[in-house]
Amino acid sequence: MAKKKPKKLLGKASSRSKASMDEKIKEDKKISGIVKELEAAFVKIRFYPVASSEKEKNEARKKILSQYKKGDNTSRQLILYMFHENLAHTAGMKLMQNFEFFKRKFPNIEPPKVRMQVYRAMFHYDNSLEGVIELVGMLGEMEGDDAAKLLSYHLSFSVNAEFEINHILRNAIIEALGESNSLYSLNVLMSYAKYAENEKMLQRIAAALSNWNRKIDTLKIPEREKEKVRRKLDEVLTSEFMGSHYG
Repeated sequence: MAKKKPKKLLGKASSRSKASMDEKIKEDKKISGIVKELEAAFVKIRFYPVASSEKEKNEARKKILSQYKKGDNTSRQLILYMFHENLAHTAGMKLMQNFEFFKRKFPNIEPPKVRMQVYRAMFHYDNSLEGVIELVGMLGEMEGDDAAKLLSYHLSFSVNAEFEINHILRNAIIEALGESNSLYSLNVLMSYAKYAENEKMLQRIAAALSNWNRKIDTLKIPEREKEKVRRKLDEVLTSEFMGSHYG
C-alpha cells in the first residue's frame, strides 16, 4: 500500500504554487499599468492639436521615450508595437477616408459610428504626414537595434510605392536612421547606399551617413570596434556609387 505524502511537503508545494501565482498576478498588473500609461500617452499625441495642447503632446512624447529607455523587454516590445500600429496608418493615406471608405470597411455599423470614424481620421495627428514624421523621429531617438529594425521595416515599404507621401516618409525615415545611435541603423543606410539608384534618395542617404561619420567617436563601443566602423563607412562614402553625393 502506497504511503501518503507528508502533509508538510504538500504544504510547501502549495505555498510555492501560490507564490508563483501571486508573482504572475503582480507581473500582469504591472504590464497592464504600463499599457494604460502608454495608451494614454499615445492618445495625447493622437489628439494633438484638436483635443490636446502642444505641452500635453510633448509631455506624452517624453513619457513614451522615458518608458522605453528604462523599461524591460516586455514594455519595449509594447511601445514598438504601438509605434508600428500608428505608422501603419500611412497605408490608408492614399485613399480619402470619408463616409464611403469606412462604410466599406465596417459594413455593419450604424451611420453615426461611421461618421465618428471619419471625424477621427480627419483630426488624428498620427493620421497626418506631420504626425507620422514626428513618430518616425521619436523612433530615431530610441536606443537599441529593435527600434532601428522597425524603422528599416517601414523604410522597405516606403521605397516600394510611387506616392509622394511615401517619398516624404522615406526621407523622414532616412533622417531618423541618421540620428539613431544603433549600429543597425548605419548598416541599413550603407546597404541602401550600395544598391539604391534614385539620385535624390542617395543624396538623403549621404547626408545621413555624414551625420554618422561625425558621431562615431561618441558611440559607447570599444575603440577597436569604432575603427572597424570608420573603415567600413569610409569605404561606402568614397565608393563610386556614393562619392558624387558625399562631401
